[in-house]
Amino acid sequence: MVRKRSECPEFSFVVSLRSIGVIGIPYTVGWKGEGIDEGPAALRRAGLVRQLSQVADVVADLGDVKANLPPRDDTNPRLLNPYQVVAVCKAVAPRVRSACEQGYFPLMLGAEDSIIMGIVEGLQQGLGETIGLIYLDAHGDFNTPETTPSGLIGGMDVAMLAGHGPDLLTNIFGHKPQLREEQIAIFGARDLDPPEREMLKESKVHLYTMDKVRELRPEHAMKEATEKLLRTSKRIYVHIDIDVLDPKEIGATQLPVPDGLGLTECSNALRVVSQSGRLCGLAVMVFNAQKDPNGKEANQLNQLITNTLR
Repeated sequence: MVRKRSECPEFSFVVSLRSIGVIGIPYTVGWKGEGIDEGPAALRRAGLVRQLSQVADVVADLGDVKANLPPRDDTNPRLLNPYQVVAVCKAVAPRVRSACEQGYFPLMLGAEDSIIMGIVEGLQQGLGETIGLIYLDAHGDFNTPETTPSGLIGGMDVAMLAGHGPDLLTNIFGHKPQLREEQIAIFGARDLDPPEREMLKESKVHLYTMDKVRELRPEHAMKEATEKLLRTSKRIYVHIDIDVLDPKEIGATQLPVPDGLGLTECSNALRVVSQSGRLCGLAVMVFNAQKDPNGKEANQLNQLITNTLR
C-alpha cells in the first residue's frame, strides 16, 4: 500500500478517487492468445502504483483475483469455454464488492473483457446503486451465439450484460439483465460485425462509433454519453479495451483497428467522466505485454490511467 498526505486515512464506505484499490484479473477464459494475461503484471511493473500515489491519498494493490477453474470446454463452437467464464466472474464479483465496501475506488487490470459480468455485479453489490457502463472498444462485443463469427465470449459480453444470450451467462448472479440497454454506452467502436450492428441499431444502447465521436469531438461525445447514462443511473463504470486507441500510438493490442482515439483524446474524454463526480470504477483490459518488451507502452497506459483519476 502507498499512502500520500495522510498516514492514517479515514475510510468511508463511499467510493472515492482519493483511495484507489488495484485488482488484477489475469485470465483469458473468454478469449484465446498469449500475452494479454501478462498485462496486469506489466502495468504494475511499469510503476502504476507509484504513479497513482501522485494523485491519490491512498493506493492499495489488492492483488490478483484467484479462481478455481473447471476444465476448459470448447465443445460448442458458437460458445467457447462458458464454464470458466462463469467461474472467473463469480470470483471477481466479491473482490470488487469488498473493495467498494472498504471505501476503495476499484481499478481493475484485466486480460480480456468477458469477466465484465463479475465486475458489474461487484460494483452494484458494493455500492447498492444503479450504475451505467461506458464501454470503450474498437468492437461492439454485442454478438450472441447466434451471430458470433468466432464463438469467443469476449466478443459477446456487452450483449450478455443486457440479457442477450444463454441463461448460463446472462443469469450468472440470479437476475437478468444486469444492465438495461439504456444503461450502456459503447464508445469508439469502428469494427462492428453486420448482425451486431443491426442488433445495436434495434437496441436502446447508446452507440458512439468512431465516426460519431469524431463528428462531435471526443470530449463533447463523452459528455453527451455521460449525461445520457446519468438519466437512468447514479454512478458510471468505465471499461477500456485498449484497442479503442489508435494502433499508431499503442500497438500492444490483441485486435488492432486503424483510426482509433489518440492517447490525448482518450485522456481528455475520460476526464469528462471523472469530473462528473459519478465515476465508480475503471478497468483497463487486453494489453498484450509481449508486444511491449521495453515497457514503453505500459508506461503510457499508466499515465492515461493516472490522468483519468487525477
